Amino acid sequence: MNRIKTLSLPLFTALALSGTAHVDAQLSLELSSQKTYRQNKNAISFKGGSFGIQLQDGSVSSIEFCDDPNYLPPGNGCATSGFLSAGNINGATPQRPYLAITELKEAVAIEPSAAEAIQLIAAPASILPRPSGGFTDDSATVYYNLHTTDVREYKLTRYFLNRTYSKNQRSKFDQEIVVGSYRYSFPRLGNPNIPAPLTAVIFPMPEGLSTLNNKTSGFQFTRVNQNKWNEQGYVELNYHAPNILQWEGLNPSTVFAGVDRLYISLRGLRNPKNPDNSATVGSSAIFPAFNSGTDPRVSLPNPYAGRFTLPPIFPVGTSAVVELELDREFQTGGVTYDFSTRKFQIPVVVVSRYSDFAKTAFGSKKKKTGILADNDGDGFNNLTEWTLDSDPADGGNTPPLLEPANFQAVNVIGGPTRFRSYFGFNVPVKENTDPNVVYTLQRSFDQGKTWATFISDFQDWSVERVTTVIRGIVSTEIQVRSLVLNPDLDGTIPTIQPPGTLTDVYRVKVTLAE
Repeated sequence: MNRIKTLSLPLFTALALSGTAHVDAQLSLELSSQKTYRQNKNAISFKGGSFGIQLQDGSVSSIEFCDDPNYLPPGNGCATSGFLSAGNINGATPQRPYLAITELKEAVAIEPSAAEAIQLIAAPASILPRPSGGFTDDSATVYYNLHTTDVREYKLTRYFLNRTYSKNQRSKFDQEIVVGSYRYSFPRLGNPNIPAPLTAVIFPMPEGLSTLNNKTSGFQFTRVNQNKWNEQGYVELNYHAPNILQWEGLNPSTVFAGVDRLYISLRGLRNPKNPDNSATVGSSAIFPAFNSGTDPRVSLPNPYAGRFTLPPIFPVGTSAVVELELDREFQTGGVTYDFSTRKFQIPVVVVSRYSDFAKTAFGSKKKKTGILADNDGDGFNNLTEWTLDSDPADGGNTPPLLEPANFQAVNVIGGPTRFRSYFGFNVPVKENTDPNVVYTLQRSFDQGKTWATFISDFQDWSVERVTTVIRGIVSTEIQVRSLVLNPDLDGTIPTIQPPGTLTDVYRVKVTLAE
């Protein structure tokens, strides 16, 4: 995250810089603290974080870098206008140094490439050492404008420092980085032996619930649906009805209405078997399920919001974390900024309960609503219609027929491809149900008079139970695939209907687990 503001005249004067410098240059000192907390049934755990400092003096905007070691004049591919002699900018390096620059402002206050001169000289009482340095140089030098006869050197000053804290270092983080003013000494442009001091302020932010001196305070989720936790460490979401989420701990003492924003999302887990510690899946989200080039999340009306209703739009078995993120964008001084964040997570899993399904399907009806009854008299009991997603109160709405057919896959440009194409069918399986159910795939050779379990015969058919994970959504299906190769080698469907099976019929028998 990098946000640059214009240097104000009062601060420019206070720095006592050269009177020939450009006061419209861009200068910023950014502080940020990042912390993530995850709640389980019994406690809230710190999952790690970081404290970062970034100084930037000067800026450059470019359309692109030119992937060519040689200069190209206008009209010959990349319209090169800048030459990078040191550092890196937007993909350009000294090995591929040419840039198409649209705007350039040089450093006016802070000397580049002198990270060893940066010191923390004053800070609130804490165990953070002072004076201390450790900054990394990320400065750059550019020659501009190559399309003119007035080519000159521009220096861009960039420094950063990042302190990381593991999940076992919450106490260390809290003891080192405390609320208050932090004064840093930077090397002055043109005379790096003379300090150029800048002061930034760290303001309070909400933290995960903890107890100190017999007093409990901080953020926690107080309700996720019915607060029912399963043995795997997930709190359950309802597949059939909206889910209410509530939390507390965001108040005016730690949250600022004008500079803080609150977001909510549902994030997949890299390892669903470990909901307490698994990392989330990259920058994608299960909810909201879109990717517009930015981190997908839903903005809440204000940072003090304490409630959200999650719609029942997720497949049964979806395991993830609800993530509430508080982002701060606070100008704490003339050129100083606080861009801190707090993430509060709780693991959830989508469960389909027959009792919830019955409330939706039957309403106030009392007769024939038991799980093994046939409410609509269509020959399918309520158990089967619940698990196979048909309407048990409508005799005309029955589970879909299982009919093998050609499945034609397409490539990225929409054309047919043999890759992933097949002859067969799929049966979706609900993994998280209450009560637990058993799916048995069956086949009949006599139009449904008698039935037998349908398994792989290694000659005509393969029958496999397959689980996939996409963006953190876990889904399971029974996949039936023909093993008989298509004699037409140029065909886009690699297999065909096995001989002698044209009149066979198929079904799924659903029973309660013992």
